[in-house]
Amino acid sequence: MSIINMFRKEALRHQYKSQEFGNSVIKQPSIINNSIIALCIIIIVTTLTIQFVTLSTSQTYDVVLGADNYYPLAMSKAVVISQQLVTEGALVSKDQPLANINIINELEQADEQRYLRASKAGIYFQSQTNSTIVPAYQAIGYLLDNSILNDFSLWLQQEPRKPVRIGQSVNIIINQQVIEGRVSMIVGSFVAGKGQKILVTFSSTRHLSLLSPTSSLQIKLNEQPKTIAQLLL
Repeated sequence: MSIINMFRKEALRHQYKSQEFGNSVIKQPSIINNSIIALCIIIIVTTLTIQFVTLSTSQTYDVVLGADNYYPLAMSKAVVISQQLVTEGALVSKDQPLANINIINELEQADEQRYLRASKAGIYFQSQTNSTIVPAYQAIGYLLDNSILNDFSLWLQQEPRKPVRIGQSVNIIINQQVIEGRVSMIVGSFVAGKGQKILVTFSSTRHLSLLSPTSSLQIKLNEQPKTIAQLLL
């Protein structure tokens, strides 16, 4: 074989290889195009999500009803409760008999019988005691003062992640029941071991009979739903 033929065959081999390589290069633009399309779709979906998907930022905390919501009913002498005349959480009027009681005399005997009467209108709650004997000046029962404004004081037990705002919408959760309301006043800042006092105006008196002094409550501080874009700003 001549040297010229050898060079010719070698040149043809290189030509075929370059053609094969060229064919492989031709396939790459379709992969790149698909990648660009996929990237554009991801960008569009991400943009729409950031602009329009809203997230709730509401937070729930333990809360205690303030003692100033209640008017205690007490006697200057120790008494024995012989009979409750109204049910727990009942709405009562002024001077309405609430319970039969007996005054304990100097001989420590149940003597004079009287009525425990409501000193004002309100919702009546019995004193949570394990004994029917109530010492002098200790509450025999309580009246929840449901004023016209339905304004109640509450103590937040955990420090809020965001400052509480006047006018902020809240939900009071009691035994899976919910009372809606708004913050009407903020009294001071959060104090460790004591909490933060706020006043809430309830939208309805529907579940006030659940507001016993010993009730376990939670408060949900509602925030206006925000988009992801607003939260990132």
